[in-house]
Amino acid sequence: MPDTAKVRCSDDAALYGDIEFCMGDKSLPGTRNHAYYIPRRDIVTFPRPAASPASLDAVAVIPSTSSFVLAADKKWFRIDLVPNESEPECENQGSYGSKTFLNKITLVLPGTGKKVTGLISQLNNDDVVIIVPMADGKCRLFGSPAYQAELSLKQAYGKAATDANTTTIEVSVTDEFAAPFYEGNIVTAYGTINGATDELVTT
Repeated sequence: MPDTAKVRCSDDAALYGDIEFCMGDKSLPGTRNHAYYIPRRDIVTFPRPAASPASLDAVAVIPSTSSFVLAADKKWFRIDLVPNESEPECENQGSYGSKTFLNKITLVLPGTGKKVTGLISQLNNDDVVIIVPMADGKCRLFGSPAYQAELSLKQAYGKAATDANTTTIEVSVTDEFAAPFYEGNIVTAYGTINGATDELVTT
């Protein structure tokens, strides 16, 4: 009698391959000094990685052929960040057979003024999707069609001239993938951003 588990898993097993790092290649840590966000209710269609990827480097990638479809007149908003303070991370969670990833991003915004205070007041009972460009320009997605984002919001006002005066947005969201790469379009009020490079392609 055939081993049905091995037959069933053969396609997934074919994706495995060598992971090589060539001397001289760059692997840049950190994020750029901005991110993009949108309330989940403004999303009509939520793109996902391919159901049948051809290789390892396609497993956790939303390709340029798939972009978020937004409700009429809705756009992504940009958040400026304190340089070198925002940190993404992910870790697996759950039980055998149903494990997922907990993708987390800490966004540190400069200041505690009226606008940023209004932002976290609005976010306090809301659900958002975040796209964060890494230092190399590749965008990572913190959001899932199946799970709501959990937000932790705080402000540090400082007590001395050298203290930080910042607003921090911590986003945690469960996903099947480890912070997928997003290569689709990011439509903003000032133009369309290419998610593969974080570059403005149309205005």
